[in-house]
Amino acid sequence: MFEHVNPKDLEEGRKYLMSGSVGCGLPIMIDSGSGAVIRDVKGKEYIDCTSQAWTFNIGFGHPRVIDAAIEQIRKITHVRTSFETVPKLLLLKKLGELAPGNLKKISFCLHGSVANESAMKLAITNNPEGMLFLTPFENYSGRTLATIAASWSYHPLSKLFSRYMHNTVRIPNAYCYRCPMGMEYPSCGIACAEYVKTMLERGTEPVTAVMLEPMQASGGMIPPPAGYLERIREICDEFGVLLIYDEIQTGFGRLGAMFASELYGVYPDILTFGKAVAGGFPLAGVMQRADLKPPEPASDSFTFAHFPVSFAAAIATLEVIQQENLIEKSRKMGEYFTSRLKELQNTYEMIGDVRGPGLMIGIELVKDRKTKEMANDACHAIVKEAIGHGVIFGESKFKGIGNVLKIKPPLVISESQADRVLEVFETLLKKHR
Repeated sequence: MFEHVNPKDLEEGRKYLMSGSVGCGLPIMIDSGSGAVIRDVKGKEYIDCTSQAWTFNIGFGHPRVIDAAIEQIRKITHVRTSFETVPKLLLLKKLGELAPGNLKKISFCLHGSVANESAMKLAITNNPEGMLFLTPFENYSGRTLATIAASWSYHPLSKLFSRYMHNTVRIPNAYCYRCPMGMEYPSCGIACAEYVKTMLERGTEPVTAVMLEPMQASGGMIPPPAGYLERIREICDEFGVLLIYDEIQTGFGRLGAMFASELYGVYPDILTFGKAVAGGFPLAGVMQRADLKPPEPASDSFTFAHFPVSFAAAIATLEVIQQENLIEKSRKMGEYFTSRLKELQNTYEMIGDVRGPGLMIGIELVKDRKTKEMANDACHAIVKEAIGHGVIFGESKFKGIGNVLKIKPPLVISESQADRVLEVFETLLKKHR
């Protein structure tokens, strides 16, 4: 369809792109993809360690997903949320069987930010006396007006949107490598969790919910220390506060488990999911405890929330994850990556910390291990230059976390592809150390 496009038309189109889009200016015009590899319009291949915003857990262009979507497209592409379809009910059955704990009531939308806002509305419905949401430092919940308040609190966004951000209060994140409370685990007694208890005991306004990522993703790739989630769960139960997990990045095999909730054995009252659920097609949603109140009629309904094409793709995606043992592969390949990275850590002073689990890997780069001074410039340079070597890394770019390089490839990545990724990383690490 686009084989004979005039380059001038592309330049003309580029003039109309609104500024503010994250990632603008990357020197790749993507044409196609398969497995863990994408190709640009010139045919050059790249191992994509971002899975295109952590979305293609099953790899690019999986034929079962494409076939399922095409079959549904031939039938009907859009149905109002008031009506049922076979893909909708079959996906509900599949997700209901996979849902962790008692999270057996499910709704859909098309974007993770909207899913998190839906979760906030559900929490308000079930805890109407609450006024505030508690979210960790460097939490990321999205970019709607409600969720941006629960995301990175950095200038100039915090100033620009401050009039809308009064419903969210920050709590210390469980960041043991850089403890925001200046303590050390485990002698700290999980002080970051105990701080939440203090806020609930002594705060001036009642809290609706604690909302967090069970493994902090965009805000630094930070797994919780043992006991943290358990203690947060206990505190929420003690004070009648709801617990919301944002599993939009951690769900569907990324950590070597279907959900982080299962991996850590601690379950929330409300869980949001998205990104990887539909193999590259837009879909997100909310799971809630079966005994909680559902949303009020028409308070959480969206025109394209019932998108049969995404539902069909999601059914195929979940079958692929299970039948191709991608959860186990994620666990094994994650161990392969992190073991190799820790070997490099013994050689290169710049590698301050290596974090997993699964294929949700963060490498914190520092100028000095003792002072832990962040190597932001080196991290950015490595990510930028790796593209020329055929590898796409992710990076945390925002205030306080600009030194974390991210490796989150499709779960289908091979060992030889992993070796190439590590080879490129080491080559550029030598250059910039």
